[in-house]
Amino acid sequence: MKRLRYPCRRSRTCASRILAKMLGASIVLLSGCSGAPEDDLRVWMSETRRQSHPVPVDLPPRPAIEEFQYEASGRLDPFDLTKISASLSAEFNATGLQPDTRRAREPLESFPLDSLRLVGNIRRQGQVVALVEADKVIHQVHLGSHLGPDMGKVIAIGDGAIDIEEMVQDAGNTWAKRRARLVLQEKR
Repeated sequence: MKRLRYPCRRSRTCASRILAKMLGASIVLLSGCSGAPEDDLRVWMSETRRQSHPVPVDLPPRPAIEEFQYEASGRLDPFDLTKISASLSAEFNATGLQPDTRRAREPLESFPLDSLRLVGNIRRQGQVVALVEADKVIHQVHLGSHLGPDMGKVIAIGDGAIDIEEMVQDAGNTWAKRRARLVLQEKR
């Protein structure tokens, strides 16, 4: 094996020399970075301060704000929900439109309208009777019969359709009428 030659015979002395050289080089490199950008910035700031002359801006005067004094005498409490809802329901239900919730429910009212199928109609003693299929059972429907979950009432029976007037309640607890139609369908 060949031996390598080292300039230093003592390893400690050599390591300390290398360390001293590296420390010296890093000090020289770091000393070149200190002070220069900071000095340039300070010079630029002082020149800018000397050259600029700020002018104060005149703002318009603030408008006077009237004070409002709330007096609760004779007014509704703004945090009492029962009084507010009572006044709103009285205001919105001024039409007097209310469903009859006391009447007995008919069998076809438990089916949604899209599950009912008009299969035909017949005439009995001068009256038209519609034949409606629900859950594979045929039911006879007359004028005034109820069907569907929204209190639908049959208002007209034609040759190919049944007209229904439903009562629905919106988010404000007001009742409104809407029309629906059940049309004659061919056998599935």
